[in-house]
Amino acid sequence: MQKKSKLLVSFLVVLGLSALIFSATEIFAQTYPETVRVGLYFGDTPAANVSFTAKSGLEIGYYKDGAFIILLKEEGGKQTIVRKDSHFIRSPSGVVSEYNPNEGIPFDGETFGPYHIQIGDAASDLKTAQSLCNTIRSSGIVAYPVFENGWYVWTGFYSDAVKANSELQTLANKLSGSNLKVIEPSASRMIIYDSGFEPHMIFGAADVKLVIRPNEANDPRVISVNSKQYRGEIELRRFSGSDMTVINIVDLEQYLYGVVPKEIESYAPMEALKAQAVAARTFTYRSMGSYKKWDFDVVNTVASQVYGGYDAEKATTNQAVDETKGKKVLYNGRLASMHYFSSSGGMTEDNIYVWGSDVPYLKSVPDPYEAENSYNYNWSRTFTAEDIKMKLFISGVEIGDIIDMTADEYTPAGRVRKLRIVGTSGSITYTNEDIRIILGDSGYLPSRMFTINSGSAGSGGTASVITDSGTSSVNVFGARAVTSSGTYDITAGGSAIKVLGASDSAMITGNVPKGTYVLTGKGWGHGIGMSQEGAKGFARNGYTYDQILKHYFTGVTVE
Repeated sequence: MQKKSKLLVSFLVVLGLSALIFSATEIFAQTYPETVRVGLYFGDTPAANVSFTAKSGLEIGYYKDGAFIILLKEEGGKQTIVRKDSHFIRSPSGVVSEYNPNEGIPFDGETFGPYHIQIGDAASDLKTAQSLCNTIRSSGIVAYPVFENGWYVWTGFYSDAVKANSELQTLANKLSGSNLKVIEPSASRMIIYDSGFEPHMIFGAADVKLVIRPNEANDPRVISVNSKQYRGEIELRRFSGSDMTVINIVDLEQYLYGVVPKEIESYAPMEALKAQAVAARTFTYRSMGSYKKWDFDVVNTVASQVYGGYDAEKATTNQAVDETKGKKVLYNGRLASMHYFSSSGGMTEDNIYVWGSDVPYLKSVPDPYEAENSYNYNWSRTFTAEDIKMKLFISGVEIGDIIDMTADEYTPAGRVRKLRIVGTSGSITYTNEDIRIILGDSGYLPSRMFTINSGSAGSGGTASVITDSGTSSVNVFGARAVTSSGTYDITAGGSAIKVLGASDSAMITGNVPKGTYVLTGKGWGHGIGMSQEGAKGFARNGYTYDQILKHYFTGVTVE
């Protein structure tokens, strides 16, 4: 029994050591991706059709077992267009646009649809299918190869089954002896054609993905997508809820070439550019797989990071990316959650007062080197009572005519934490970033670091109170009053209320006319993490990029 226990203990010790070694191996063996998949057209903004060109030519195909299989090639400067196999109309002027057949068939233009006619049986390969197409075209029939669970030859783009079946007999007379059948629509097909609207191929394979890339003769290897240039290659997919999805697959460092100049000015000091590059790289590493349902990692908008592709690149920002290659921000050995914004107004914010969680490296820190003439360091916004009433109405809140708007609580960093808006039939309090949303105009209020000067409250609606730090003026409209006759809300137009223990002149009359609310503020953005204007100031004062990042992100390392 004693011997068994010792063996058990030894086994557990070995097991524990093995677990530690395995865990350490995992940490030291951690790798970071070399490429990133960027959604260019997706979700609510998919692409019905996309045009591609490359200076020295394109290759169209798919990857299989790591090798790229070329299906089609296009000469330099010539346009290739891919559209989903759906209902389209080509106007007399040549514009091609998608339409919904359930809403009626457009009357002005030539319509195309997702019904086709297959001619013959499966072909052995692309070359055989193309040869058969050439033979059929000599009969005046527009035929094209199809890659869908093998190679086939189809003809026609019919808007419905009735039209396809009516054409079947006509084709049978022209192609006597050929097996013909109508092909029903599929949500996976894409049509490849040229600028003359001549179909080159339908791609409907389910096991491989359609890829378009610049050939090796291009230097740099850049592809134009709807007139915007990108490095890397383009993958096209059809997904439910994102049809058709266009994905740029690009080297991660080259992706950053197109991000950094869109997030910070390319003429900023080099150390600030480097700090931005490292922040953007860290953000990208943490974002890998964020859009799994559509098979990409990040989007090209502010929802991830703004990405402008090759057209956005600048020499200085490319240099900043190159000179920090692979560098990232870690906290306790793990990738830090990176946040940055334009201007702090002198003090960054604690994450708990913005997004509600306590993150040890996202703490409020002084921002001593922001230039006071920098972008939106100082700002003001003026709202009328009607403006505020309309903003609330749009958000589904109705509290009557607006009587007052006050900042009831500030964060230690000086940003409004609670904003109370009082109306004739109630009040509502907004907290944290909801304040920027409700007061924003087609976006966010510049920041929450502001004070309110009101022309509506006048001297009414306020009372002096004694606090630990002295006497201060407090707005009481929207609060509850306890009187000899009961408890009720203090609103405009109500009876005068005597403040307990005050002189006869300390009255709250509720006589508040409508007016204006002037917000005087500092800074631009949520205030979490790195201030870009502050980073520029640190760089001008001799700080290196890693010192800048360590200032804004408490306790991190840059490796």
